[in-house]
Amino acid sequence: MKTKWIRELFSFSRKERNGIVGLLFIIFILLVTGKLIPLFIAPDKTDFSKWDAEVNTYLAKDGNTMAVKNTLHPVAFNPNKVDSVSLVNMGLPPKVIANWLKYLKRGGRFGDKEGVKKIFGMTPGLFEQLDSFIVIPRLKIAKVKEAGSYQGSDKSGDGIMRDTIVRRTWSKRETKHVMVQELNSTDSLHLLDIPGIGPVFASRIIRYRNLLGGFYSVSQLKEVYGMREENFMAVSQYFTADQSTLKKLNINFSTVQELGRHPYVGFSAARKICKLRDKTGKFSSPDNLSPVVTGDSLKKLIPYMKFTR
Repeated sequence: MKTKWIRELFSFSRKERNGIVGLLFIIFILLVTGKLIPLFIAPDKTDFSKWDAEVNTYLAKDGNTMAVKNTLHPVAFNPNKVDSVSLVNMGLPPKVIANWLKYLKRGGRFGDKEGVKKIFGMTPGLFEQLDSFIVIPRLKIAKVKEAGSYQGSDKSGDGIMRDTIVRRTWSKRETKHVMVQELNSTDSLHLLDIPGIGPVFASRIIRYRNLLGGFYSVSQLKEVYGMREENFMAVSQYFTADQSTLKKLNINFSTVQELGRHPYVGFSAARKICKLRDKTGKFSSPDNLSPVVTGDSLKKLIPYMKFTR
């Protein structure tokens, strides 16, 4: 009795059995046909080149956006007087900011840059980006020279003569000597010694130097944002530029992102350079870039290029 319903479930009439067999036969024919059709009819090849180009463009933009998000925006600052707003604006991680402010609140002070390096959560990469912008003022001790004293008498209101000792002191005036600085090795602290350069210009000079990979000429200071001709004439006499310290781009292996971030290239020209490189092969001289980089830009870019194959 218990198995009766099972037998009834699998019991078919003759008509039903014929229908099932016919359905299985049709399924078999469809499967065989699906396997045989590709052998006789070649499938159309879809061109994905346009799709690939769009994907590469999107990835390039996305990679550039991520690089910008992960890059700090430091300005010249005193680590002993910095506040939470300044640290947030520079893009430091919240954990580092909290530990920094906690240290200052407890009365801690940084005597040198190495102290900043020891903040809990401060990675070598973060410190490397902040290093050039840290300004810790040096204490200036006023030197006072006692010239002498004389002893005299003064008559008080009661008519009695009393001896008084008067001491005269003169402060010794400090003469400031400004040393000529090498643009590619100086830091924000020493830039502030130059007459006419304050924290804002010091930060801009360091930031532009990092973007360029170094200055090959003092005249490039004119390209720093806000540097007027009169400012340049005032400060240029205090600088030299050592070309041997320039960070160069390997034009045959640099990516679109690496080339595009350089002020003398830009992302539009960077894409053209990489496209030309893929089409013609590796470059051997600056002349190979002339079809995609204009004459003036190419001339300024030459000191930053190398052509290692």
